[in-house]
Amino acid sequence: MIRRLLLSCTLLFGLVFAALPAAAQDGRVGVPLGAFIEEVAGIWERADVASLVALVADEESLLLDAGSGTQSANSRHAAAALRALFSEYETLAAEAVRVTVASEDPPSGFGEIVWTFRARGAPGERSRPIYVAALQRDGSWRITELRLMP
Repeated sequence: MIRRLLLSCTLLFGLVFAALPAAAQDGRVGVPLGAFIEEVAGIWERADVASLVALVADEESLLLDAGSGTQSANSRHAAAALRALFSEYETLAAEAVRVTVASEDPPSGFGEIVWTFRARGAPGERSRPIYVAALQRDGSWRITELRLMP
């Protein structure tokens, strides 16, 4: 009985995970964009600069506002700005709260992440929204803009 239940669950999970790439290929970009914004939120929560920068297209610059004004930044400059931001603040949480598909051809959209943080060594916490714009190329999402909102 338990073996049959485990086998059924394994088959069900296999079917679900096998269907995920198909959803991205058949034009339903809302689901994969939502998963991408969730991934970005998790990476932001871990303050993983290398993984964030890896999500930016290599050949493109990123529109970045890490709190000191909007600028066009290559991946090296974006990494430096994010490292400076994360060295100043301790992340308590980052949660994706909104996702909007802007276009299906090419697939693009944006999401909002609520970042809860505090200054390192200081009591109290604050929250700020983070705007994340993304474009899908060759079946994978890429960050085109990261902006800390007031």
